[in-house]
Amino acid sequence: MTHPPIAFGINDLGDPALYQEWGLYYFVVLAVAVGFTAIVPPFPSEVMVIASGTMAAEEIFPLLLVLAVTFIGCLTGDIGVYLLFRYKLIRLLYRWRWGRRLHRKMLRISLRAGGASTWAGLLLIRGIPGGRSASMATAGIMRLGGRSIVALCLLGALTWSLWLVGLGYITGTTTGLPPWASTAAAIVVGTLVGLGITVLMTRQRSRRGAERESVAR
Repeated sequence: MTHPPIAFGINDLGDPALYQEWGLYYFVVLAVAVGFTAIVPPFPSEVMVIASGTMAAEEIFPLLLVLAVTFIGCLTGDIGVYLLFRYKLIRLLYRWRWGRRLHRKMLRISLRAGGASTWAGLLLIRGIPGGRSASMATAGIMRLGGRSIVALCLLGALTWSLWLVGLGYITGTTTGLPPWASTAAAIVVGTLVGLGITVLMTRQRSRRGAERESVAR
């Protein structure tokens, strides 16, 4: 059986025909896309997750199935990133230019996230753009283990899934817009919230730096 090529445009993701054509195979693609985003942060799986939430609001998708698939994909990807950095398997990517570039990008995201060194900090930075990858990469570099890493993976995947799926679902049920327009509105809201968290964390980091300088004097 052959399937038409998947389009990741907003109009396509908000179209009921997408699920009618792909059936449960759509959720396989969703899980893979979400997992892949952990390793390659720019990959736009968030758009697909939000759109799935808006389509769940239209009763095109079962809401619990969307949440479960998103959670599994997120958890799998997060564990993969943690293992890559925990056991330095990321060095395998050094054989290719794109792998070296990817590694540098993830490290830059981690640094911009503020160098979180606590469990709560690693959970918090997941709310900023690219923070999901930065959180797990930092946990791997720190060799975080035991109950802390289990809790970070489970709670992080749960909150990430609830936030994005819920964002699409709530927008879809409250705006009265067609699925593609609700998806676009939810993406705008999610982007603004992420930028807001980034600004707050940057200000807090600058404030702590100023306080340390004043104490040093």
